[in-house]
Amino acid sequence: MKKLLLSIMTFAGIASMNAQIAEVESVSPLLKGVESEMYHPILSSDGSQLLFSECNFKGLRMYDFNDNVVVKISDEERAGLNASFSPDGKEIYFVTQTLQDKRNMRQVKKYDVASRQTVEVSKLGRVVAAPVATTKGFATTIDGKLLVTDKAATRVRTEGTNLIIAKNGVEKSYTPIEKSAGYIWSSLSPDGNKVMFFAAAYGIVITDLNGNILATPGNYESPVWFGNDHIVAMNATNDGYNYHSSQILLLSIDGSKKQELTKPESMTMNPTASFEAGKIVYSTIDGRLYQMNLKLK
Repeated sequence: MKKLLLSIMTFAGIASMNAQIAEVESVSPLLKGVESEMYHPILSSDGSQLLFSECNFKGLRMYDFNDNVVVKISDEERAGLNASFSPDGKEIYFVTQTLQDKRNMRQVKKYDVASRQTVEVSKLGRVVAAPVATTKGFATTIDGKLLVTDKAATRVRTEGTNLIIAKNGVEKSYTPIEKSAGYIWSSLSPDGNKVMFFAAAYGIVITDLNGNILATPGNYESPVWFGNDHIVAMNATNDGYNYHSSQILLLSIDGSKKQELTKPESMTMNPTASFEAGKIVYSTIDGRLYQMNLKLK
């Protein structure tokens, strides 16, 4: 994460009243006084579990909302970078990094939530893409070679300016936005019918499963689905080195409606959401986590 050379407000302000899409029911800190260095939150689909890591993605921890317990999954480098829950929340896939013969080597690992056991599920590689968790496995690329354990699953990933969508075991590549430095933050809608990604220097793009553009909601970062028709994203300003402001927004997928969930000066970022639980979690730039409960109108 880019560092800021300014003092910040850590209070996560409640939504502005200029465009009410949802009613914010509550905002509360998570693990206050118990944990520190809490960044990059990732909610399970049902909102019952939360992953987080340190500022530089080191380590991976999981918080269980039902048991109020934090479990350490890994202390390894980069373990928090692009970690993902399986759709049923029973497994967690993540990539670790180790130094071997003066070279960084990476590997996909799987954590079983019930047994609290971690196993290696890929060989070591120099370049390992973020694992895409599916119902019966995962998909990734290792040094350019595709590894898929659930071939029938619909899934999406990006490589440079290629949006790659897999249906019925067949991958196809699309370039919906040609003038972009690259695509990131790709995901399927909860119903599996739409794809969302971020095109650098352009913004959020929504397509169908054939790569046809359906909507371009705006130039906001770290977008995540909140149901099938809304998005939670980060609206930030920076000078290329340091953030100057950052807030969390709720958007309709066509961008016609927008609601501020936090204030720009709150320096809130990296949202994650569970529509099923009516819950959003986000971090502040100084490593605190907040939970917001909201209900669409």
